[in-house]
Amino acid sequence: MIPHVDGHKDEQEEDHIPFAIENPKNVKWYDQVLLNRPLRVVVVMLIVAILVPVLMYRYVFFPTLELAPTDGLSMGSCVVARDARLPCGRESVPPEECHPQCCYDNTNHLCYHRYPSRFSYLLREEWSERMNMTPRTLSLPYGSSASIRNIRLSINEVSASHLTLTFHQSTDIIGRRIHEKNYNYEVMRPELNIIVSSNQGVIFNTARGPLIASDNIWELTFKLTDETLYGLGEIPLEPGTVKVIYNHKGGLSSIPLIFAKSNGSYHGLLIDTISPTEVIVRRDNQLVLRSITNYGLKIHLFVGPEPADIMKDAMETIKVKKNLEYWMLGAHICREAVQDDTLADLRTFLSTATSQEVPFESHCGALPIVFDTQCNSDMVYVINQGSSLVKSAGKKFVPQVSPYIKYTPPPAESDEEEGTTENIEPKTKTTVMAEDRCFDDEKFDQYIIRDPDSSSPYKGRANGYDIIYPGFSRGSDDFMNALWNYNTDFDGIILENSWPLDEYEKDFSDIQDHLPYFSDSFEDAFHLVPQWNASRPIRIFGRAPANVEFPGEMYFKSHNEYGNRFASAFRVIKGSVPTLSTSPWMNGQVAINRQGISTSWTNLRKELVEASLGGVSGHWYWSSPVCGDTDDFDKSYQTRLCAKWYMAATYMPMIKIHSKVHERDPLGFVGTDRRQMIKALNRRLSLLPYFYTTLQEGPLLRPMFFQYPSIDNITDLTTQFAVGNDLLIVPNLQPMQTHVHVRMPPGTWYEFWSGLEIFGAVGEAVTMTTTDADFFSLVRAGSIIVMQKDAQLTAELTRLHSGFSLLVALDCESTLSTDNDEEKLTTEPITTTDDENISDDKENTSPAAHGESVTEKVTGQTEDGEVSTTTQSGDRLVRECEATGKLFMSEKMSISIKATARTVTISAIGKDFSVFCDPHDAIWAKTVNEIIVFGLDDEKNNYDDSRVVKMTIDLCELMVKEEISSRYLGN
Repeated sequence: MIPHVDGHKDEQEEDHIPFAIENPKNVKWYDQVLLNRPLRVVVVMLIVAILVPVLMYRYVFFPTLELAPTDGLSMGSCVVARDARLPCGRESVPPEECHPQCCYDNTNHLCYHRYPSRFSYLLREEWSERMNMTPRTLSLPYGSSASIRNIRLSINEVSASHLTLTFHQSTDIIGRRIHEKNYNYEVMRPELNIIVSSNQGVIFNTARGPLIASDNIWELTFKLTDETLYGLGEIPLEPGTVKVIYNHKGGLSSIPLIFAKSNGSYHGLLIDTISPTEVIVRRDNQLVLRSITNYGLKIHLFVGPEPADIMKDAMETIKVKKNLEYWMLGAHICREAVQDDTLADLRTFLSTATSQEVPFESHCGALPIVFDTQCNSDMVYVINQGSSLVKSAGKKFVPQVSPYIKYTPPPAESDEEEGTTENIEPKTKTTVMAEDRCFDDEKFDQYIIRDPDSSSPYKGRANGYDIIYPGFSRGSDDFMNALWNYNTDFDGIILENSWPLDEYEKDFSDIQDHLPYFSDSFEDAFHLVPQWNASRPIRIFGRAPANVEFPGEMYFKSHNEYGNRFASAFRVIKGSVPTLSTSPWMNGQVAINRQGISTSWTNLRKELVEASLGGVSGHWYWSSPVCGDTDDFDKSYQTRLCAKWYMAATYMPMIKIHSKVHERDPLGFVGTDRRQMIKALNRRLSLLPYFYTTLQEGPLLRPMFFQYPSIDNITDLTTQFAVGNDLLIVPNLQPMQTHVHVRMPPGTWYEFWSGLEIFGAVGEAVTMTTTDADFFSLVRAGSIIVMQKDAQLTAELTRLHSGFSLLVALDCESTLSTDNDEEKLTTEPITTTDDENISDDKENTSPAAHGESVTEKVTGQTEDGEVSTTTQSGDRLVRECEATGKLFMSEKMSISIKATARTVTISAIGKDFSVFCDPHDAIWAKTVNEIIVFGLDDEKNNYDDSRVVKMTIDLCELMVKEEISSRYLGN
């Protein structure tokens, strides 16, 4: 028998059995982690997230296992975003060559700085200009270079919008302080960090990057903006760009000015260091300056906030001289003869150019001038006669001169035996004299750059002959007069090859033994200039005593000043004349002569970019060679490119046509191509009054970011440019290009030659048809362009003998008015009766002209000639149009022009009426012969999109009248 089970009792007893689950106090925390799968995963991920970066930092990025630095300052992190990494010395090196204070990326084999960098200078107390800063690290990532023990920082508050930062060793540089300024700066310690701010925010920040100072290598890193940079020949200045500030073929022509865009405004930085300097733009817009110098670094900061403000401060810095003469805007031609009889070739060219009506202003004569140690009387004769031929043809003589000297060794002393064999006499020295030696070698030996390995003159090579290089030191007046033995007068001068040129191959294999840093970009810059370690004679006054050794310095340290010294020395020959130079340095006294430009579509576009940037950087007078000027021109397939280059040159500040092996002037072409080139030159002459007026107040060719700085989607364009305030060009710079895309600026715009209004919102791309014979141009509504269409053979003849044409581009606006007493209206429609001198080629097709009734509105004329419409409700829609313009004639005379929809009014600003009224001294024409109007209603036009009115306005009436008013529409 089975015993009875008391289920109820068992249940009660079971309830009292203790289970482990009811006693969580015995479960350890790690058991909870190990037994909870989601929590286990989370913990593992946290460990990996923390441990892996630490291990990577220690064993991948950290070059050594050293502890924190003993100076107690920042350790610096190697975990730096790739875009923000700054190269520590030479970036791409093996790990063993990376400095132990730097970081190394094993994957990409890059050596880079920590953040913050260990290579900085320390301030032990609050900054002052007389305080010495000491290096944090003595050894540097440049070979065996060591940090300079004491340097200083000088901050000069030049003006309210301009300050300079100078890092140096001198004790004499002390900046000034002003009370009112648009910036403030902070110099942080103990590790030097400089932040400059203005109303638009931070405009300069060293960002705790490296500052390196050593013999022959100074380095500074800073940041200007997180947005866009412009300058150094680039629009925009892209990350990865490397530029070298060292005058050379293909290098920078203008001053090294950078525009930085930030928060809708602009500020600028100008690099002012005479020594060879490499500028590197990093991927996050950090700028690295590396200068081969032991003097220091100097930079200028311009607050802006507009690009025009930056340009103004830059021009004051380089001391720009506004010395534009009208004839300088005409074309300059230099045709180096390839025939033996250069004078005959020049004579033929001048006569043919006149018969073919090729307009140009000046010519370089029979030959470009190169100095010679031997005075070649035949060459002197050719130069003098060539000058006479040019002047006889009514042109300016503007020779092209190179700074070096063709070298012939001085006469040698030879030993001759005298007497018979029976009676041998002692040897005597006989001097063999060279004929026509140009100067005394011993007397002027002190002025010549010396060879690095001897006391002999340094010899270079140019155009197949040996040359030597004057140092053009102060006190060399006698030397210059000895070189210049031409008795001809000249109207201007072009200083070419003034880098100066040296075509000898250079060997840089051992340069690392002398300079701690030398990159591929430096090698390119040093290649076609004199040897870097040649010796340049220094400051010399008066005549030197015989057998005196003169101290010198390594040539490369002052190479950038060579062009300036050449220009200064040349003033000994003829005071101050218009001077163009290939390689000036921070010099606003001379114009820019672009040289060494190969012929290509790419270079044509680049010349437009270079000229526009040069202008807004302060060099308004800028000459560009049409069709290039090197020997690589091939007429068989580049003729169309050359014709297009002439069209582009229409809008350049200054132009030069240089032919040597290949003819590039219009006479070198035939048929349609020649006609288009001559047409482009004539069109340029017709626009010179506008160009001349524009260049009194600003640059001519302008990049879009300068002219329209606030329109974001047009600031980076290199496909269109402003020409002054009122013109816009959109060049078609591709072979067989049939369309251009215009990014519309603010305002209303008309096609320049037809008057067709271009419709499009601001920043919108509008596609327009074009051809090979076109150079698409627009004119701004509200402007009046003064032209002289009847082009003569020179600019000066054109401005004196060609009557003026006024292109009036009306800016019209309709406004609603309800004040019936404000204007008097006629209730009958107005009909227009043209005067006899008005050309009207289209019938008036308005309803009023055909007697049609007007039921919806009544059109009338206001007292000032504007058009008014009255609606049935009594409101009046008034269409008001206006335009203004100006013609600068002289410092004491300008002409002001205003226009409405019916009338042009001209007044004088100044009292010097002799410039156009004096029959003997006049330099300008005195009559307006034509008015062209854009923006009228279609029924008012006598051409498709414009109204052309022939009339005669005598400007000399302004001598007795306050203004001259003339109607071109109706009575």
